[in-house]
Amino acid sequence: MFGNFMIGFNAVMPMLIYMLLGQFFAQSGMIKEASFQDFNKALFKILLPINLFTNIYKSDFQQSFNGFALTYIIVIALVLYFILAFIIPKISDDRTRYGVILQGSVRANAILFGLPLGTSLLGEENMGMVTITLAIIVPFWNIMSVVGFSLYSADKVSFKQMGRSIITNPMVIATLIGLLVVLLGLQFPESVNTTLTNINRMVSPLALMVMGGTFSISKLKDIDFSLIFTVANKLLILPLIGITLGALLGFRGDAIISILIAFAGPTAVSSYAQAIAADGDGDLANQTVVFTTILSMVTLVFWITVMKTFSLF
Repeated sequence: MFGNFMIGFNAVMPMLIYMLLGQFFAQSGMIKEASFQDFNKALFKILLPINLFTNIYKSDFQQSFNGFALTYIIVIALVLYFILAFIIPKISDDRTRYGVILQGSVRANAILFGLPLGTSLLGEENMGMVTITLAIIVPFWNIMSVVGFSLYSADKVSFKQMGRSIITNPMVIATLIGLLVVLLGLQFPESVNTTLTNINRMVSPLALMVMGGTFSISKLKDIDFSLIFTVANKLLILPLIGITLGALLGFRGDAIISILIAFAGPTAVSSYAQAIAADGDGDLANQTVVFTTILSMVTLVFWITVMKTFSLF
């Protein structure tokens, strides 16, 4: 058991250290808030898409892709989403919090946490299924977040706007290019391969440091039932359901790790901006990101330990 615990610990601790470094840079004034925002733009528009592309390009996609697992993730995510959408108005009387609680409970920080965690557990050469899952689940949750806020609003959902946001998403574009390169059997010169590999190894630590540097530690003191409910859903209840049912259906290896990343990671950082744009409770959204990210350092170790103990990967 201790050996399995150490596998989870060693997979998660580097991520925590990178985030603490980012917070140190921010608190010491070595890197200004504006600089972190610039880094964030570069990550989401260029560096993380390159990371996704490289993982697809270097993976044996035909061997690693599991359509059944991907379908399972989407179906279970939708079922849990609408169950929560029905329950939330019954546990809170503040309408500005409904959409925030919903997206905070389900919307995973899949890219920033999924890529480094998947690489740590599976290795760079086995990231094909994880990468495809990330490329699907990220725009999926973007759409569902918009739908979620609209459920409790008089405004109508703009499917045209959602469609435009999907096809112009750098992550989606990078994934499609990666799939095209794989299908065509294209191979890059060694110099390009080396460059892609080096960028791949640099991006995850940088992304986690940027995340750590943008945290608002002052929100740690504000705790209420809505926050506890949201954090418990995100880190305990949804992962328990998703991983348990996935294991019973026979998913193993990269498929079960994809399920772990889709359900057990902390709430997406971008959920705060989404909440503000939808006139939701921005403070609760910010608290949710901070608390799920910090506590996920513990819960992810727990889930990985359990999965390893039952030989799921």
